[in-house]
Amino acid sequence: MRKTGLAILGDVPWGRHVALFYETKADLLQTCVPFLKAGLESNEVCAWIIAEPLTEKDAWGALREAVPALDRYRADRRIEILESQTWYFTGDSPDLQKVAGGWEAKLADAVGRGHDGLRVAACAPKLEEKEWADCFDYEERRNGYLSDKRMLSLCLYPLPTSRAADVERTHPSTQMKRPGQGQVID
Repeated sequence: MRKTGLAILGDVPWGRHVALFYETKADLLQTCVPFLKAGLESNEVCAWIIAEPLTEKDAWGALREAVPALDRYRADRRIEILESQTWYFTGDSPDLQKVAGGWEAKLADAVGRGHDGLRVAACAPKLEEKEWADCFDYEERRNGYLSDKRMLSLCLYPLPTSRAADVERTHPSTQMKRPGQGQVID
């Protein structure tokens, strides 16, 4: 069992794939920072894939406040922050094969360097309407992929969204973060 850093989730097994709906940048930070901090404290490699409204400066600043050894973790390549449009796209098109291969490589690197596994907090990229079907197909396939992997994945979706039913369908559990509170809406 892995500590998530989130009271609502508690401890979870490897392979957990959770979706979080959030309303504000503060909600996003209040969820991602403790989630990633718990991973660093548990000998995991962490990746935070950010999107608007977060900037890289916001993300590093929030982590710095919560993680005293952040500079050491960064020097040891234990945590990285990537832009969602860079991670999910090749040129102007989503490239979900690149993403799947990227996670496989990051997990292999983490385990190969003696870490327990990989923890990911990933903000959904900006997609055109026609691209969402492929995205949700990818999310659904991810459940099978993660089932035997030493990896935790927290997928973050902004509210309001007309795609809530698709998010809930493609993630084994879903959480909604409201300002000042959180609740599981499995």
